[in-house]
Amino acid sequence: MGRGILSAALLAGLTALAIAAAATGASPAQPHVTVLGDSVLTAVQWNEAPLATLQKGFDMYVDVGVCRTVAGISCPYEGGRVPTLMDVIAGMGIRLGPLVLVEVGYNDDPAVFEREVDDAVEAMIAVGVRRILWVNVPATNEHWQTMDDALDAVASRYGQMTIVDWNETSRNQWHWFQGDGVHLLYPGAIALATLLNQALVQATAPPPPPVPLRPHGAALPSALVGRRYTTHLDIESGTAPYRWRSLSGPLPRGLHLLASGTISGVPRRAVRMPLVFQVTDAAGAVATIRETMVVRQPAPAAHAGNAAGAHR
Repeated sequence: MGRGILSAALLAGLTALAIAAAATGASPAQPHVTVLGDSVLTAVQWNEAPLATLQKGFDMYVDVGVCRTVAGISCPYEGGRVPTLMDVIAGMGIRLGPLVLVEVGYNDDPAVFEREVDDAVEAMIAVGVRRILWVNVPATNEHWQTMDDALDAVASRYGQMTIVDWNETSRNQWHWFQGDGVHLLYPGAIALATLLNQALVQATAPPPPPVPLRPHGAALPSALVGRRYTTHLDIESGTAPYRWRSLSGPLPRGLHLLASGTISGVPRRAVRMPLVFQVTDAAGAVATIRETMVVRQPAPAAHAGNAAGAHR
């Protein structure tokens, strides 16, 4: 009876959790992402369909601040100033999570933008952020091109940072923008939300499986006792560099296998030996290769003249 009561209570608890999860739309399988933006992103946040497009497949926290800057003092809005990107990073700390998408920069000074973006990236990495997606701006004039160049420069220094190319996606799409060429109309909000969601999907996709390794079909060339021998084990696919090792023990006496796949040395005796090699590529793919090493005695040297002809 006690066991039955415990099972019923457990079932009731699990049912309540399931109902709560369904009500909130939360899913433990959805990657968490923090989105930090400025007023350009309000067209996405304030419209149901673009926001649903952005959030699709993700457990998402969105923090949008009108007139937000990366650092310094944000421009005034409704009698106050929103926290800068650096303020939000400092305030959230590790709660930012491993993946952050940033759409900030329109309100910043191009002269210091690269340094401030660099500082922001450093600050996010310091609190455990592993991937940073930063949205560039439509480079419709020299001012905005300078901003995009600064973002590219910072991204080139950090493997954790990827540029989301809104500049290229929105090129010549004037019907997406309000009169200032920056803020978005509804079609632009849908387009930006779609681009950002695609970038997040790509950033969280599992890595592709390693390419199967295919060994080169040619047999090992024969070696001669007492003669210098060099050959190289080849592979036709996979990702360089490759590392080789022998699974069958030592090679014929006098020959050695290097990790690069080179077999070299001076063999000391004739032998026919089956060998098993293993190769591992840079992506972790592994292949086993069976070969036969043949070491022969060199052909006897021909003697000058004819011994029989010496006696006439």
